[in-house]
This record gives sequence, C-alpha cells and structure tokens, in this order.
Amino acid sequence: MKRFEKYYKWIVAFVFAVAVIAVYKTFDNISNVASGIGVVLSALRPFFIAFIIAYIINMPAKRLQKALLKINKPFFKKYAYGISILFMYILALVAAILILRMLIPALYRNILDLYNNGPAYFRSFQEYISRFEFAQKFGIADWDIDRIIDKLFGSIDMMQFGKYAQGVFNVTSGVFDSFVAVIASIYMLIDKERLQGLIVRIMGAFLKEKTLHSITLYAARINEIFTNYIYSRLVCSGIMAIVCSVVLMVMKVKYALILGIFIGAMDMIPYFGSIISWVVATLIAFMTGGVWKGVWVAIILLVLQQFDGNILGPKVMGDSLEIRPLWIIFAVSVGGALFGFIGMLISVPIVAIMRVMGADFLKSKERTKRVSEETTE
Repeated sequence: MKRFEKYYKWIVAFVFAVAVIAVYKTFDNISNVASGIGVVLSALRPFFIAFIIAYIINMPAKRLQKALLKINKPFFKKYAYGISILFMYILALVAAILILRMLIPALYRNILDLYNNGPAYFRSFQEYISRFEFAQKFGIADWDIDRIIDKLFGSIDMMQFGKYAQGVFNVTSGVFDSFVAVIASIYMLIDKERLQGLIVRIMGAFLKEKTLHSITLYAARINEIFTNYIYSRLVCSGIMAIVCSVVLMVMKVKYALILGIFIGAMDMIPYFGSIISWVVATLIAFMTGGVWKGVWVAIILLVLQQFDGNILGPKVMGDSLEIRPLWIIFAVSVGGALFGFIGMLISVPIVAIMRVMGADFLKSKERTKRVSEETTE
C-alpha cells in the first residue's frame, strides 16, 4: 500500500500526459477521426432507423394491446402484444404501398407541372401586382423576375430528379438498410422489456439506487412528453393534410394535392408553420386561379387553421405540455436557427422537458431551504 502511495503522483501524471497526447492527436487528425466516426455512424444507421420505427409504432401497438386485453379470451391475453405489433406493421405496409402506388405519382406530376409553369406564374404575378401603387413604393415592379426564377428553378434539373425518384428504391444499399431497420425494429419491440431491464441493470451497477430511481422516473416522463407531443402533432397534421387537400380539390385549386401535403407538413411546426403554409397556398392560388380564387383560399385556410389551433389541437393534445405560447415561439425560433426543420419539430417537447426538470429542481431547493429554516428555528 505504501509502495503504491509512493508512485501515486507519477501514475496520475502519466495518465494525465497520455490523456493530453490523446486529445492533441485527436484534434491533429480531426479529419481522419471524423471520417472514422462517419463510417461507424453509417454502419449503425439501420439501427437508428429501427429505433425510430419501433418508437413510432410502440404507442399505437400498446393502445391496441389494451383494447385486445379487454376481450376476455385466453388467446388474446397471451398474444395481445404480438398481435398488436403484427397488425401495426401490416397497416404500415399497406399505407406504404398505397403511398407508392397512388400518392407519389400524383405528387410527382404536380411538382413537374409546377416546375414547368412556375416561371410564367411568377411573371404574371409581377405584372398584376405592378399596377398597384404599393408595388411602386416597395419596388416590386423593379424586381428582376428572371433572376428570381433562375434562383428558384434554374438549379433544379427535373430530369435528374425524375431519374433519382424512380431509382431510389433500386439502390441496393438503401433496400438493405430499410430491410435491416424493419427487422431490427420488430425485435426491438418484441424484446423491449428485456432491453429496458438490461439498461437498468447496467446503470444500477454503477449508480446509487436513489440516482437510478431519479433517472428512470425522468426517462418515463420524457418518453411520455415526447410520445404525446409527436403523436398529437402527427394526428393533427394528417387530418389537416387530408382536409385541406380535399377542400382545395373541391375548389379546383391547381396543385391541391401538393399544397394539402405542404400545409399538413408545416402544421407540425407550431405558429410559424401555419403562417408560412397560409402565405404559400394563397400566393399559388392567386397566381394560378386569379384574385378571387386566392381570396377564397386565404379565407377558407384561415378558418381551417383556426379550427386546428383552437379545437382540434387542444382536443388531441390536451394540456400535456403545459408551456406558455411565448416559450413555444422561443423554442421553435431557436430550434429552427440551430438545427433547421428537425430542430423546429423537437424543440417544443425539449423545452417542456426542461420546464419539468426546472420546476422539480426549484421545488427541491425550496424544500431544502424550508427544512433548513425550520431546523434553525
């Protein structure tokens, strides 16, 4: 023991020196390190996708399992979870086939037509707007419309896009990754309880029981917040996409399908998404169908978005997040600035989680302070 204590300082110094050299070499060969990390992440990509698939399917599968367990039959009690997983994958497969067979070709035709006729729409829009006084005041009449069109459409080679779109599912690596991801996601769901138990056991070997309890408690709350938010937004966005597509088709608005899908996708982003989709849909309706078509589209979309924000959204989501609108706007702005579209999607539940953890921390501090004051008295 004394001998160890004698060399303790030298051991610490040696470990520190090795760590410094390792850090230096890492930064000195950062390109090689980044390349190696990229290779590892690329190899693990199917499993990341598998986790996302399993996470998305888990909640509806659990709800279906609860419904099956209410059927007072031994068969359903024994195989309820397996049946629910199988049903969800069959449902996802049918949805994927319908999308590939029906939605993608129609969507591609819409995009191709918009690409071909877009420049003419922009020119007619500028000619119409230029007649008004405000257009002269803000310089809209002097816009270099050809330059704008070139920036929007010139860099897109639709023939290459078409070839790419047709060849995506023929790429061997993509098919292999998708196949591995689906199979892995099935096993993740089947072995979910075992995997969770293994993770808890590993953490329990290194952490105190109190710390482990806190981590598992917060993990459950984080999962609940994320699940409720993502599914509520997906439901609302899906309903808005379908309703808006049908309404715009009934109104005979050109590119109704692509506009409906765009409105639904943007509905995933609180506040900003509805504004952006409203402006884009109104402008396209105005350019392709005239002034009154644009006005009616603007009014009807405004009504639908108000229904979504004030009736449908609260009904589906409830008060699961419990955060004020100001913090939602802040979260979306910062998330979008840092991580783009994905940041906008996940920023709101992240802020909700931070609110929960912050509130618990403050309560803990207040409780400690109160106990300390009572002890002092």
